[in-house]
Amino acid sequence: MPIVYIHGVAIRDDDEALAKATKRFREVPWETIREHLRATVAPAISDNPADVPITRIYWGDLGARFAWGGSSLVSRNLTAEVASTAVTPPEGESDESDGPDGRPATPTLRERGIRRMRSTVTAFRRPLEEFVPIFLGDVLTYVAWRGAAGAPGPIPQRILDGLETASTLAESRREPLIVLTHSMGGQILYDVLTHFAPRTPRYQGIRVDYWCATGSQVGFFEELKLFLESDPAYSAASGRRVPPMPGERLGGWWNVWDHADLLSFRAGGIFEGVDDAAFFAAGALPTDHFKYLGSAEFYRMFATRVRASLESRCDNDNT
Repeated sequence: MPIVYIHGVAIRDDDEALAKATKRFREVPWETIREHLRATVAPAISDNPADVPITRIYWGDLGARFAWGGSSLVSRNLTAEVASTAVTPPEGESDESDGPDGRPATPTLRERGIRRMRSTVTAFRRPLEEFVPIFLGDVLTYVAWRGAAGAPGPIPQRILDGLETASTLAESRREPLIVLTHSMGGQILYDVLTHFAPRTPRYQGIRVDYWCATGSQVGFFEELKLFLESDPAYSAASGRRVPPMPGERLGGWWNVWDHADLLSFRAGGIFEGVDDAAFFAAGALPTDHFKYLGSAEFYRMFATRVRASLESRCDNDNT
């Protein structure tokens, strides 16, 4: 599978409610990503782009699950609270809303104000709580359950198996293996290439010829030393950057971020050997985390870098 895509958080193929929520953040469908890769990137690696295998390694079904169905989310309970909560007037105030039979009649001005406030808060929180907890939940689930070499968790295991198949196919076709990741997919791939694959004999043959990490938090994770192979010896204090991955593991790496994407982070100055560059998606703050993946210009830049990296490698092999 010469071109592989590894998605980020909050992707659930079987969750219609979540899919609807992510549309607010302009999540780009896999079909659109595949079409761009076929039309623009595949020609950079093959004279027959229509024949290039393009696949996605899906891990969303292994992500966060709420044991109580999201009962911890405030907005899911506010509507019921607004309808059912009886507000007790402060001491000394009479509740003129009580009818002659002692039951509440028309809500008081104070009650109506509280209900309006709660309704406003609910309207503000609900779209965020439909997405942000899943986003954070997927990150925390991966970190907590990723395991280690010899006993990888379910998410890194699926990525390892997918890349093993892709690497074998690329070798049989004598074509390079290109990987595109988005958001958390970048951190997962980094752990796989630096820890799981090198330390597991079965997967030591995995090699990615070119990796593009879009909207990732790889640099942020390394600053916090959250990777399995993170080493405190590399830091600003020591003046030493993280060395590049060996050539037999990774050929080239482009880390692309956007000033308006608050969930994207730089990798330059932290890692050696990374092509760290901004991409101006010209979108809006809430939607730019996915903007790269729907932009034809992004894929043209991706293809140019893939072609240059492969040509450089070929030139080095001939010298």
